Amino acid sequence: MKMLMTVSLFLVSGLALASENHGDHSKMNHSKMDHSKMDHSKHGKENKEFNMVLKGYERLHQAFFDNDNAKVQKQAAEVAKSIDGIKDEKISKTLGFAKKKLNEIASSSDFEANKTSFGTVSHALLIVLEKHSMNKGYGGYYCPMVKKYWIQNTAKSKKVMNPYASSSMPECGSPKKIGS
Repeated sequence: MKMLMTVSLFLVSGLALASENHGDHSKMNHSKMDHSKMDHSKHGKENKEFNMVLKGYERLHQAFFDNDNAKVQKQAAEVAKSIDGIKDEKISKTLGFAKKKLNEIASSSDFEANKTSFGTVSHALLIVLEKHSMNKGYGGYYCPMVKKYWIQNTAKSKKVMNPYASSSMPECGSPKKIGS
């Protein structure tokens, strides 16, 4: 119960932080903006940094799908390290708790506990993916049977690969609409 409350608190604070970070562009009057003077380069850099995290996450997802805890531990350490490369303070802060969970996964031989932590990591990365739309090649998925989310590279494959129940129901899950 304490873990559930901690995760819920983390997610609520992450959503608030992510929303505060980017603002509501739908309320802006774009017709009066001088787009030539706007600096769009920052988003490109964030995209590359976050893409490194997503690529590592993709390997971590595959290790969970393969039920290989040794690979899970190795990949979790790599994803945690890639989060250090994110220079944007708000994104880095949003992923701070996820990094802690990744480090726990890296040092734990309890595969079921690692799956639970992976759910927390997935939620945090999904928040960044949704709020900043940094990479349209990835999408969120949800399995109602295990009640968990994850991210997959939709540019590589549309096939559902449930990392939480790959032995019993590998294709259980459906794409989550970004922003919902």
